[in-house]
Amino acid sequence: MTWIDQIVEVTGWRGEPVEYGWDREEAQLGVALPSDFKELSRVFPGGAFYAYLSLLRAESSPHLYKLLDWHQKSLSESSNPQFQPDTLYEPYGLFRSDGPPGLLAWGMDQRDGSYYWLADREVDPDRWPVLARTDLPEWERFDMTASEVVYRVIADPEFKPFTAADPPRRPFYLAAGQHVSSAEEWNALTAPDRDT
Repeated sequence: MTWIDQIVEVTGWRGEPVEYGWDREEAQLGVALPSDFKELSRVFPGGAFYAYLSLLRAESSPHLYKLLDWHQKSLSESSNPQFQPDTLYEPYGLFRSDGPPGLLAWGMDQRDGSYYWLADREVDPDRWPVLARTDLPEWERFDMTASEVVYRVIADPEFKPFTAADPPRRPFYLAAGQHVSSAEEWNALTAPDRDT
């Protein structure tokens, strides 16, 4: 069973996959993106895991947070001497198509958690490690795929400080456009015995 299969199982997600394609992003970045991330994005189109963790999306997607826009904005800000935000990415720096390995964002959460790959054109993208941090200055390195990180964030209460898991509550996937507007709705979505 893949990590994506496990996420489907634990969330009870039954939505239809949507193929947006990543050709533009890969062409502009000069590298392929990890295949598990592209599949995760296909199986879980626009929305948030546990209404908490969101993926950055392809340009062709109608959703708000786009991977290429996010990366280009980060590069632009990091080159502005007025802000000096390049220190945010130390010691790795941001990925540049003509530079050494660097950070490439793929997700964010509701507690200021940021999720990146350490992208390296010399390494198979499916082997890129994930680097993540919350509002803390230290990076955490995970030698695992983005989909394993997502699974651990929503289902593993020991995956600290990133976890949103709250046993016996059950994680879910909140599709774009859906909202949880009351404690009763939240309780129904996270009930351990809920129907999928």
